Amino acid sequence: MSLTLADKITLARLGLMPLAVAAYLYLPLTHCLAFWFCGWICAFAEFTDYVDGKVARSRGEVSDFGKLADPFCDVIYRIGMFLVFLIPIAGVGYPVAMQGDVSPLLNTVGYTATPTPFQDIHQLVFVLNANDGGHLGAGLVPWLPVALMVLRELVAGALRAMTASRGLVLAARTSGKIKAWFQGVTLITIMAFPAFWFRLEPWHLTYAFYATWACAILSVISIIEYIWVNRLILSQLSGHAQATK
Repeated sequence: MSLTLADKITLARLGLMPLAVAAYLYLPLTHCLAFWFCGWICAFAEFTDYVDGKVARSRGEVSDFGKLADPFCDVIYRIGMFLVFLIPIAGVGYPVAMQGDVSPLLNTVGYTATPTPFQDIHQLVFVLNANDGGHLGAGLVPWLPVALMVLRELVAGALRAMTASRGLVLAARTSGKIKAWFQGVTLITIMAFPAFWFRLEPWHLTYAFYATWACAILSVISIIEYIWVNRLILSQLSGHAQATK
């Protein structure tokens, strides 16, 4: 099977994700380089999601492979990035203050970081550089909404696989597209705020907390609608399973 141009654009997201992960984990926070590079890679990945469908339709190359690969690549890329955002960026993360000292850190290069009080943190907090005295660094997103998004995609993937094995097709819903769009915007803006202002501020974590929860709520709503709209098809699947017993 030869891949169409649209298929190659779709699969490019699988190649862009490890680049974004590497930028997030290994580039320094100096001049917010980790934010800049990871953010631009995520933006380009989202652009490929926008353009692959247009290319397929304009060239008359809409394929069954593309219909399956597009949501698969979307899930791997977006959920993969949310999982990586659980841990501190560049091995440093957002600084966390235990004793209420929230004065800006002065020993940073090319950016300013204001510590967030520990009691105001909703993200996972890690002890970093323990051999050198250590400091507390927070990841970007809270773990519970990310877990809900992972669970949603596992359920949706299992339903697609089971129905496909019986020759049935589940109808896609607009809510799923809205969910995906909001996830993409969240990934980019979480990177963009510190990158453009060269500052790590407590409100960045507050924004990431609420934006990630909004993504999770949209994910739950979309899977409920997905199951409800396709309930007749899913009932056929259940009936087929009972008939084979």
